[in-house]
Amino acid sequence: MSIYGYIRLNSHRPTPKSLGLREQARVIRQWSEDQGLEISKIFRDTESSSASLELPNLKKLIALIEEGRVSVLVIARLDRFTRTIRLHQQLLKLFAEHKIRFISLAEGLDSKTKSGKKVLEAISIMALWDAKSIPDRTRDMIERKREIGERVGHAPFGYTYQKKRLTPLTKELNIAAIIREKRELENFSYHKIAKFLNSQRLRAKRGGRWYAETIKCICENPLYERSSSTEKRIVSR
Repeated sequence: MSIYGYIRLNSHRPTPKSLGLREQARVIRQWSEDQGLEISKIFRDTESSSASLELPNLKKLIALIEEGRVSVLVIARLDRFTRTIRLHQQLLKLFAEHKIRFISLAEGLDSKTKSGKKVLEAISIMALWDAKSIPDRTRDMIERKREIGERVGHAPFGYTYQKKRLTPLTKELNIAAIIREKRELENFSYHKIAKFLNSQRLRAKRGGRWYAETIKCICENPLYERSSSTEKRIVSR
């Protein structure tokens, strides 16, 4: 049986109480003595990131696992691997594929026991939830940035960036107002609106042609909903 340990310390964070490298190594060795087992090696990393698997000695450990040279892996606490649940899930999948007995001492987690298996299942569910919620969090972040006028990628149609702030462009907002009126008041399809604008030689961003997907983005973007009253005032002038 080949037993390995892994310890890690984030060099840019305060050292958690009783979780310095020496303390982590000590509890792992104490566990092995209590079990009458011998640790082959304890890998250690001291890096500035806790959200990556690209750590020198962790990569060496993963290589050993993939080569089938690890039977048991012991850590002092779950966050000594990573603080990112998605990366935990990647590691747990690796352990399952290679039939690794995984033990985290602080949580009393042992993948060999029924309770340990339940904890690992819960982590898998949380990782899935986290992955599915990323698009929602990204949209919320972009929306908040737009609400305060901060730069988010390319400026949307009707606006430009000046000193990292959204600034309205009257000519483009006039066209945005026409688009919304055609959609909301005349019930034009996205394709029909695009065809109308192109026939009138009203150009899209950077002088391009209009397409249904571009029209849809403008119609569904909350930015234009909030500025619709402004657009109407501009058109009426």
